Amino acid sequence: MIQRICHDFQISLDHSGDTQLPALVLLHAFPLSSAMWRAQLDFFSSRFQVLTPDARGIGDTNPFSAIPSIEQMARDLAALLDCFSIQTAIIGGCSMGGYVSLEFARQFPERLRGLILCDTRADPDSDEGRNAREEMILFARQNDGTAVADKMLPKLLCDQTRQHKPEVVEQVRALARPLSGDHIAQLVQSLRDRRDSTPILSSIQVPTLVIGGRDDIPAPVFVMAQMAAQIPNSKHVVLENAGHLSNLEQPATWNREVQQWLTESDL
Repeated sequence: MIQRICHDFQISLDHSGDTQLPALVLLHAFPLSSAMWRAQLDFFSSRFQVLTPDARGIGDTNPFSAIPSIEQMARDLAALLDCFSIQTAIIGGCSMGGYVSLEFARQFPERLRGLILCDTRADPDSDEGRNAREEMILFARQNDGTAVADKMLPKLLCDQTRQHKPEVVEQVRALARPLSGDHIAQLVQSLRDRRDSTPILSSIQVPTLVIGGRDDIPAPVFVMAQMAAQIPNSKHVVLENAGHLSNLEQPATWNREVQQWLTESDL
C-alpha cells in the first residue's frame, strides 16, 4: 500500500494485523526492501499490527529531496506512525533499519514500546568504512541493484547460506533488482554520514532485543554484545548459520526468538 505523508512525500509499505493491536514496525536492510520481512509479517500479524515500510527511494517511497540522512528517515517513521494514529510502537530494524531504529530512539524516545536491533551497530563508520562507502557510492551510480547486491553478497549472507540455500541468494538479488543506482547511492551517503548512537545506548529505557547471526561480518557478534551490554534492559541472542541478514537466513529461528522475547518482556 501507499501512504501519503504530505503533498510531496509518500511511503510504500506492507501493513497487516488489526489496527487495535499493538504496533510492530520492522525496517529493512540495505540494499533490500520491506519485502525482506514477509516471513515476519505473516508470523506476527496475529498478535500485532505490523508495518514494514520502504526507505527513501525504495519501492514507491519518494527519494530524498535534500541531503540524505538517517535522521530524516527517523522523522519519516514518526510521520508514518502519525498517519496511522499510532502513539507508541515496538521498532525493529536490520542493518540500515537498525541505524534508523536507534536514531528514532534518540529523537522520539517517548514513542518507543520496545526495540529490536538486528545485525546492526551503534558506532559510526571507521575511516576505512567511510572509504568503502565512497567506493560503493561510485559503483552504485554506474550500476543497478542486482550488481550492488552481487558485490555485497559475501558480507550479506554467510558461507553456509550461500552454499546451501540458493533460494535465499536469489531472494536477496530479487529484492535488490528494482533499485535505482542513484537512489542506492543516496542511501549509502546516509549510512556513511550517520551519527554515533553509542552515547544514547545507556538512556534507552524500553525492553531491547539485540539479535544477529553468528557469522555476521559487518556487525560481528562481539560488537553487538558490546552494544547490548550498554543498554539497561536488553537481551542478546546469537543465531547459528546466519550472517548479516539473519531473519532471511534463519526465519523460523528468528521468529521464535523474537516471539519469546516479546512474551518475556510483556510486549
